[in-house]
Amino acid sequence: MKKLILPVLAVMALGTASAQFNLGVSAGYGLGSPGHVLGTTTASNGDEKNIYGTLGNGIQANLTPGYMFGEHFGIELGLNGFFGSATTIDKAEGPGGTYRHTQKSTQFRIAPAFFIKSGGEKFSVYARTGLLIPLIGSVKSEINNETVPGINTMMELKTTGKVALGYTGAFGMNIHFGKKFGFFAEVGANSLRVKSKGTELKEYTANGTDQLGGISTYGKETKYVDELTSSSNNFTTNPTGSSTNEAKEELRQVANFSNFFVQVGIKLTFGE
Repeated sequence: MKKLILPVLAVMALGTASAQFNLGVSAGYGLGSPGHVLGTTTASNGDEKNIYGTLGNGIQANLTPGYMFGEHFGIELGLNGFFGSATTIDKAEGPGGTYRHTQKSTQFRIAPAFFIKSGGEKFSVYARTGLLIPLIGSVKSEINNETVPGINTMMELKTTGKVALGYTGAFGMNIHFGKKFGFFAEVGANSLRVKSKGTELKEYTANGTDQLGGISTYGKETKYVDELTSSSNNFTTNPTGSSTNEAKEELRQVANFSNFFVQVGIKLTFGE
């Protein structure tokens, strides 16, 4: 047993002696991965076509403290801000003009990850994999409807989600400028889906005139559930017992934020 313990202690001591704290700052852009049907495009002649994509299009900004256990292995905690681009969910052409529904998201997420890299004084490559956990955020929806001649309506809604757990991974390269400073570039992917919690109508106008004050709570607020029954606050399943003074209950939806991304940054190293 002593013959086994002594080498293990020696490796641990060596790893501690060469441990390094580091801090990375990076930014990049994510492209929503295909394959998920977001909605449809309807032409004026009635032809329809699916819209594919995710809500993962947008800018990613990261602050990433990390700790290397020796030269090759480490952990890091990504602090990630996501600023989504507007993505078309539905589009239709009518007699008066166009109906367009777009969505975009902002999120603050953490990404604890395991990190492994090659050796090299001037150049190294690395891989990391870990979790992606959104802590706060929402999806903003804008609906502009000009399909009816002479009438232009605009709606803005805000949807919040439940706690979710996603995954992230990347491959990259480091260029070292001395022992304390380096540049890195990476490509990677995020897999993240968030279940909806609730939606609130924030703005509603018709031909520029505010109409929000005349809408009931049932029309302005939506609470998402996993099942609609005869006792739900929904006039479709509960026509006599529902109330306009309470939020409407609807079946829960899932928003897809998965993407492929490219980003670059700098990294500072503290300690040896």
